Amino acid sequence: MSFFNRQFFVGMLAGAFLLVAIGIVGIVLLGIAIQRAADGPGSISVIGGLNPPPVPTDSDSEMGWRMRDLNGNAVDLAELSHSVVFVNRWATWCAPCLKEMPSIEKLAAGLADEDIAFVIVSNEPAETVAPFVADKGWNLPIYLARQVPPVFQSRGIPATFVLDDTRRIVFAHVGSALWDAPASLEYFDRLLRSSSVSANSSPD
Repeated sequence: MSFFNRQFFVGMLAGAFLLVAIGIVGIVLLGIAIQRAADGPGSISVIGGLNPPPVPTDSDSEMGWRMRDLNGNAVDLAELSHSVVFVNRWATWCAPCLKEMPSIEKLAAGLADEDIAFVIVSNEPAETVAPFVADKGWNLPIYLARQVPPVFQSRGIPATFVLDDTRRIVFAHVGSALWDAPASLEYFDRLLRSSSVSANSSPD
């Protein structure tokens, strides 16, 4: 093989390897992009993501969770009288938590006239959470609790739990979600209506 033919062959081989490498890198990057898209809010079906609670809850006493609001007032989850309770665990350092918070705020605003309580809980100190929330301008009920009851523990945050009028966990989800999506609004509308029917049919 002449020098020029050998050089041409080597060049062709190098070009082929380069194309294969570019293809592999492209596939990897596409996979990462798809995974990131799947992890983002709006990609999660709130209704379809229904999971059973990690611990069966049959009584109000199991749902007790003492916490404080940003003004230092004590609150116990078991003492809330609302038909539905939306519990969300978050932290100031949690990017997915911050990503979904605007949609939680919109959901709360859309259900402002309904019998539902929003309990947004962080286990961080008040001196960390209070200025952070003020800077964000969130109009949500923020609470602080160092300890998390077993029934509300999860493999990560954000973690959201929905309690019905009997204080059973009827919905549990870990990860960011688009809570003001139409499917979510329909879900809470049905849940609130079923709670209302249950309350009206209860004996005096």
